[in-house]
Amino acid sequence: MLAAIGGVSLKRWYYGPEFYWRAHQALLQARGDPLCLHAGVFPHQGLYFSLSVWHDLEAMLTFAQSGPHRRVVQVASRLADVNQFYHFPCIAVPSNQQALQVWAQLVEAAE
Repeated sequence: MLAAIGGVSLKRWYYGPEFYWRAHQALLQARGDPLCLHAGVFPHQGLYFSLSVWHDLEAMLTFAQSGPHRRVVQVASRLADVNQFYHFPCIAVPSNQQALQVWAQLVEAAE
């Protein structure tokens, strides 16, 4: 299994409706994928995080490059400040807190 986590913050408050609509479509896309074991979003310290867990790398990449997810990625730099997205192997679906800990460690290691 492979987990993916990353966070964004809106550049302007008025980008909220467009960004949230597009992100929700991508969330529904992930939840509808039989190879997605978990997909969720949550706020933390002023950022909006997405966390998804995939059967394998191929499933994650296929999702990332298609449909609503691809479209939200194409406009993300206009609507939001995108913080780092990371993926990591897992043997079970991590909690939001566990995924945030891994994310923070990977951000620190990248700096």
